[in-house]
Amino acid sequence: MLKFFREYLEEIKPLNMSDEELLNYRYLDNHLDSFGIMQFIMAVEEEFGITLDPQDTESEEFRTIGGVIEMIKRKK
Repeated sequence: MLKFFREYLEEIKPLNMSDEELLNYRYLDNHLDSFGIMQFIMAVEEEFGITLDPQDTESEEFRTIGGVIEMIKRKK
């Protein structure tokens, strides 16, 4: 899963960080704008066959890549 997120985010802006740093990366703070967030949500839903509810995307967990991965694991 981490590979998907690294490749997705690197298409937008280079990431110079380890896997551990990526898991804790708060990508909403400076990597995606509001339109980018919508595209990100749709890409995650399509890639992993899940639906993210508004409470998911508004949660603190959604703010880091590691949190999104945990969310996906629970929904599968």
